[in-house]
Parts: sequence; C-alpha cells; structure tokens
Amino acid sequence: MEWNPFENLKEQLFMADITDPGLDSQEASLSPSIKHLRFIVEAELISRFYKLTERGFTLHIKTGLTIRELLCQHLGISKDYVDERIQTIFLDGKAVDDVDNAWVENGSILALSAAMPGLVGITFRKGGFYASLRDTISYSKSETSVDKGTGKIILKLFNMVAKELAPAFLENGIMIDGNAFHNFVNRNPDDLKAGSIAIHLNDEKVDVNALLEMTWENKQVFLQVKSEKS
Repeated sequence: MEWNPFENLKEQLFMADITDPGLDSQEASLSPSIKHLRFIVEAELISRFYKLTERGFTLHIKTGLTIRELLCQHLGISKDYVDERIQTIFLDGKAVDDVDNAWVENGSILALSAAMPGLVGITFRKGGFYASLRDTISYSKSETSVDKGTGKIILKLFNMVAKELAPAFLENGIMIDGNAFHNFVNRNPDDLKAGSIAIHLNDEKVDVNALLEMTWENKQVFLQVKSEKS
C-alpha cells in the first residue's frame, strides 16, 4: 500500500525553532545562536539525511498533548497513517499501546516506527497480542499527572516511517545538534559533494569543504533539505 502520510504539514511548528517565540511571525528573525543550513540536492541524496531524523530532532510544541493530538492535529499527519502505518511507538523509552492515552511532555523523546520484523516487532507492536507480556516497559501514566504548557521534545523516525515522513520534515526544516551534523558531514563528504546542487549557510553560499572546516560543537542547526524535483 502506498501511503499519503500528511493531510497538512504544520510548517509553523518548524519555523518556530529558529525564531524568537516572543515575536509574531511577521517580526520574527533568525536567532544568532542557530545556524540555518539549506541544501538543494539531487533526489537520490535525500535518503542520506534520514539518519539525522533517526537520531532525533527538536520540536517546540504545546505540551500535555496526547500522541494522537500531537501527530494529527499539530503535525498534520493523517489519522489513518497513525493508526495503520505507525505500528511501534516509544515514549521516553516506554512502549505505547494507546495513542489517545499517552501524553507528550516537555523533554519527552518520541520514537515512531513501522512494524519491525520478528519477535521484537510482534512484542512491541502497539496494542498487539503480546503487549501484556511487557508490563514493566510499557507506558503507563494518568492525565492528571501530566504537566501542560509549552516546551521541547525530541522526535525520532525509523525504517519505513522515516522513508515516508522524513522528506517533508526535512523540506520544512529540522532542528538538530551541531555535533550530529558534524558527524553526518564527516561520514558522507563524497556523497554530499557529488549530490549537492547548492548549500546556503545563513543565506551565504558555501560548499561541503567549508562545512567540514567549521566548528559545530555547542551549536544548533536548523537544517532544510530540498530535492531538485521538489
């Protein structure tokens, strides 16, 4: 089955990562502490960037939402995709069986995956037959103990979910740790040189060699990647 994951990707959530939250969208400007990188690449290179979404990227959100509210209402992912395609969910290291009764809080780490193979996949599949066998590593919390407000979470995408969701997230922009980006560039310099059509750092054109020479420690990177065909 070919999925159409997004009903309406919420671009403003991603742009909030690089702007001052005290300003409205017309007045907001790029924070000087964040590097804004834009890649235009050949379509075949996009998949190289999926590893960055597997490692995790930051989102500024309204906290105290259920996982369904976060994914469907605030990120624009379709209900059918959440129910049928995303088969394995971990919230702060705990397996989630019910997306309507698991709440995302400030500092949460949310990992999404399609069905995993073998016994591991069967065991951790949400609402599956073997869910009762993993009580100690399953999510359990009441809504009354959830803090509501605003904050940041880490979102991680794996396997087919990364393949299907990552291109849209990357095009809108993901906030990642500078060290993670540094490692990514150092592991893929030849592919990046061959497949990158244009690279802009804070609106200045750069090349891969310049990125390799930069210091990324203690930096944040708002990364946008768009394929030539987009």
